[in-house]
Amino acid sequence: MNLPPIPRTDFGPELGSGPDTDPPAGLGSALGGGLDAADAERIASIVDYVRHHADAAILRAALPHGVPDGVVDMFDRHCRFGHGALLVFPDRLTNLLDRLPSLGLRIDEVVPSTVVRDRVAHRIDEPAETVEVFIVRCSVSTAEHEGRTPNLELFALPTGEDTRFERIVAAERDDNGETHFAFEVTDPERGTLLDLRDLLASQDGTVGDGGGYNPHNDTSVLYFRSRGRGGSARDPWPRRLEVMARGPHHDAVERHLAGPTTASARTTPGSTLGSALGSAPGSAFASAPGSTPGSTPTDPMRDMLELMTGAWVTQSIGVAARLGVADRLAEGPVSAAELAGVLGAHPARLGRLLRMLAGHGVLRVEADGAYGLTARGELLRTNVDGSLNALAAIYSGLFFESYLGLEHTVRTGEDAFRHVHGEDSFDYFAAHPDVARLFERAMAFGAVVFDAVPGVLDIAPKAVVVDVGGGNGELLARVLRTVPDAHGVLFERAHVVDAAGETLKAAGCADRCDLIAGDFFVDALPANADLYLLSRILHDWEDAECATILRRLAEAVPADATVAIVERPIVEAGGSTLPLRYDIQMMTNARGRERSVEEYRALLSAAGFELSDVRPLPLDMAVLTARPRGTDRADSRP
Repeated sequence: MNLPPIPRTDFGPELGSGPDTDPPAGLGSALGGGLDAADAERIASIVDYVRHHADAAILRAALPHGVPDGVVDMFDRHCRFGHGALLVFPDRLTNLLDRLPSLGLRIDEVVPSTVVRDRVAHRIDEPAETVEVFIVRCSVSTAEHEGRTPNLELFALPTGEDTRFERIVAAERDDNGETHFAFEVTDPERGTLLDLRDLLASQDGTVGDGGGYNPHNDTSVLYFRSRGRGGSARDPWPRRLEVMARGPHHDAVERHLAGPTTASARTTPGSTLGSALGSAPGSAFASAPGSTPGSTPTDPMRDMLELMTGAWVTQSIGVAARLGVADRLAEGPVSAAELAGVLGAHPARLGRLLRMLAGHGVLRVEADGAYGLTARGELLRTNVDGSLNALAAIYSGLFFESYLGLEHTVRTGEDAFRHVHGEDSFDYFAAHPDVARLFERAMAFGAVVFDAVPGVLDIAPKAVVVDVGGGNGELLARVLRTVPDAHGVLFERAHVVDAAGETLKAAGCADRCDLIAGDFFVDALPANADLYLLSRILHDWEDAECATILRRLAEAVPADATVAIVERPIVEAGGSTLPLRYDIQMMTNARGRERSVEEYRALLSAAGFELSDVRPLPLDMAVLTARPRGTDRADSRP
């Protein structure tokens, strides 16, 4: 669904260019004057950036480092690139408007700013009504951006001889603090903006940076920024994102401003924004209750309590998954009492559970008190692509129980899963087929990762592809569908092979795939293939066991073959915490660990392989490609 067009006031190229020209209402005091060369250069730079970068690249550049690909995908599905924006300081507005055509911009509309005006007013500690800021909406001339003309918003603060703005001008030209990239919600029905807000606010490294509702163009906006600063070679612009939606979305705006992630409550230490950005009392940028601009980023005690009570959220989500809450709510919002009758639950206590889930963005409370699904909650439905229902069940069940052995494994180095359940996880699954089936369903959430794998691999026509420990065949099926002439070999333990056969049959490629039952610790791997896949295998094992697997692989792989390892690498400094959490999960529920790219490089090198490339995948996953070292191997193809 496309957003309705924003009402336009076409001032034309002659605005302010002649003595008889009548300026638009409210612009009189801002007309005339000059444009500083530094601002002209900044405008030219952002024009060049939006002209030459695709939407996905701009979105990535606006989000903090380490935001999971799944979050990016969610925004990509619900939003489209709207515009790039920066704050400039002409002496008077006329000169800016006269100069823009020479910078490749066509003026579409000029309207008063509300949100940025209030930010500026707070920065100089003056009433908002004493400050004039205008939004100059432009389109990039003679440019098409993925089938449409890219747009730019210039927030013009005419300075004239007003010395109140000197500090702001210097700071903005130095660090582009107000510069951001805006994405429009394409389906701005009730709740979408709120869902996206909650999803992004929950990410590590993301700081809410205020927002508001602008009645001049009937648009609600939310700002987010990275805790770090941009401006480096890696980040030519600050990592700052505006999410905008048509209409007055007061619920999303109020939660955004009141939460602990607002700019007034979470200021990046050392940033010039620390003393400049915030809110004027009574404005659309009001501070969160109990906070003041420039206060400490967060309350350590509250932060620690949020961490310590995370297990309660896990259990609440798991109970909802086992009860089938999401499947019932997929039919439409219902009250807690009605849902309790359908599910056979206690009405009052189910209501408290639903309230908890709504508080964490899994459910949404409608105006009549009924509960509905959010984008997060949709993931708890069964029989939908990307379902996390089974994963929630096992994470809050069997795997949750294993954490009773976490202290034991930290103290002794012994297996936590075995300490709690009496045998290691793989033997446990073999002895409990029902749990093994739940585990296989849980691992299906990796479909979003598997979908992306064939596209980042260079697979030749008629290639032979071996999936070592290929599970239920989901990844190999995607590879074979992508390369219709390829032939597959799935190597897996006997109790899993039958399930893989069913998957490959359903995908229509069983006739191009051989199923081989075996154990990669003791049995020879299929030899002389072109590509060997190891997806989420090495993280199950300690280094010594990985060395055994890779030695077996080296015995089978010809000199000109490629090995593709799908894992979730740890980024030690400033990266996502998700791989770190999974590292503890592997220590508790398996015998393995997550590793950094360098640790994988060392394992591969010891087995005679050379790491050649690392290609990113969704959900912080990656494909690490490697080849046998050297070309003089005796075991090359016959």
